[in-house]
Amino acid sequence: MPIVDWQPWHTAAFLEAQRRRRPVLLLLETAWSPACAQAHEDVFAGPDVVAASADTAVAIRVDADRRPDIGDRYGLGHWPTLLFLTPEGAVLTGGTHLDHSLAPRIRGVARAFEAGDGHWSAAPLLREVPAVDDEAALSRIAQAIRATRDPRSGACLHHGVPSAGAALFALAHATVTADAAWAAVAADTIGALDEVSADPATPAPVTIGPAQADRPAVTRLEEQADWTRTLARAVRLEPLPIWVRHLERLVHGLLACRRPDGHWRPWPGASRVVLVDASARACRALLAAADVMDQPEFARQAIDALEVLAPAAYARAAGVAHVLEDGQARGPMLLDDATQLAHALLDADAWREDGVYRDLAEELVRTTLDRLQHPSGALLDRVAALAGAGQVGRLADAHHPLAGNAEAARLLRRLFPEDATAAAQARRILQAISAEAASAGVFGAPVGLAWHALGQPGLITSAW
Repeated sequence: MPIVDWQPWHTAAFLEAQRRRRPVLLLLETAWSPACAQAHEDVFAGPDVVAASADTAVAIRVDADRRPDIGDRYGLGHWPTLLFLTPEGAVLTGGTHLDHSLAPRIRGVARAFEAGDGHWSAAPLLREVPAVDDEAALSRIAQAIRATRDPRSGACLHHGVPSAGAALFALAHATVTADAAWAAVAADTIGALDEVSADPATPAPVTIGPAQADRPAVTRLEEQADWTRTLARAVRLEPLPIWVRHLERLVHGLLACRRPDGHWRPWPGASRVVLVDASARACRALLAAADVMDQPEFARQAIDALEVLAPAAYARAAGVAHVLEDGQARGPMLLDDATQLAHALLDADAWREDGVYRDLAEELVRTTLDRLQHPSGALLDRVAALAGAGQVGRLADAHHPLAGNAEAARLLRRLFPEDATAAAQARRILQAISAEAASAGVFGAPVGLAWHALGQPGLITSAW
């Protein structure tokens, strides 16, 4: 049976790629990872993937434990990591979620590489951004989110799981528009947590209720954090007893992710790796819970975690690291790392008497804008380039990271609420990504929130 012709990391492989003007398909894996073994069995063994890699790329396979220098440089925080590089070693795109759509994606990247003469070809949206009416853009995004409602439960779902982002957008949209129908969307989506958590066949997004023998009490940190923030906002608006109970359980599950050294575990059993964006989300969630539950101790724990996270993550000339391992910054900066950390610092600033956190948040925003701003107005993250339509970690076509851009626009509004130039820059970012957001379902929710933050009636949502 044909297999992918993997080569070792060696100069000869890159010289071959240069001679043939092909991109390098780099696989970073570890011997101990079940996901890596499964990828070889289920994905790389496919005849279409074998043919696509042979026809279009030079394939290189690296054990990240044996070559930590390469793992540190290119790893995206999870194994396997699959990246496309230029023959000179620059990242084109990549991801960590591998499935049976890989073959056409490989061919698509190769076509873009060839068309761009060795550079990542920009999507048409990047070359020319049409004028976008704010209200019309927001309306289209709202319609796309509402279209994801489950006919039976009324909840906004993705793959059968209720979306925290959609629930948060629905809360904000209902608040700004005084639309009871959107309040019902939020309530139904939050209410679906009970049903999902009680069904062992469905992957639970959060900790709701006690752990069961056949399902873990805590899932991924960012999901736990996003739902904690959503419930904190819901309880702030309407302290329904069931929502209060949900919030209390969510906070309990969130705190279960804390490590003794103050960092956060990104998933159960992770003892060494810290993901900066997920940890920043956890700090934001705990601060939101502290405020609505009147629990200053939660805020203290969040600030203690930020005191550990921020200097470690930002102690590198390249910007904010994506991964911390044994206290050391590793991996590239992703757009979400910078925006989430800056938001967390601003959230924590309200609990401090000095302006240190605000100053650092402003520095993070300016650094990120300087490094990643594209003439279209949007921020591009070539390594991450995977967050559009919520496909974080999926090898994808060139596009804008939706959530990271939306958070950047909201940061500009939070930091400079009276600055017309900052508002114009935030609006330009949103104009560049609104078309994609309107086709992204629940994953367009952060962009909708950001549009609300720019509107005068929606100033209350700028920090949501």
